[in-house]
Amino acid sequence: YAHARLCSLERKAHVKVNPDADVSLLTEEVTCDIINQISLYPDILAASIKSLEPCTVVQYILKLSHSISSAWETIKVCGEADDVAEARLLMYWSARTVIGNALTLLGLEPVEAM
Repeated sequence: YAHARLCSLERKAHVKVNPDADVSLLTEEVTCDIINQISLYPDILAASIKSLEPCTVVQYILKLSHSISSAWETIKVCGEADDVAEARLLMYWSARTVIGNALTLLGLEPVEAM
């Protein structure tokens, strides 16, 4: 569900994903938490491979999805200034990409719409 919701956000946003967005504008605690979780993805994969436990990836996806859901109502893209919207959209896009890649690795097809 988180993946589909983030795809919807990208379609509806008044800005496009900008890899050069000023992420220093993401100062809220929840955004820092999401960015930190995204950065852990390579380590999560390595641990999962080493332990032969795919549940490590599943737990990671659930935690990241929960963080996204918690941020959804307060960390908006639509209606914000373009620079803030671009930074937030880049964060959400990064989370969607990680969730999609992790689901694919688990043999699941990420849905883009509900």
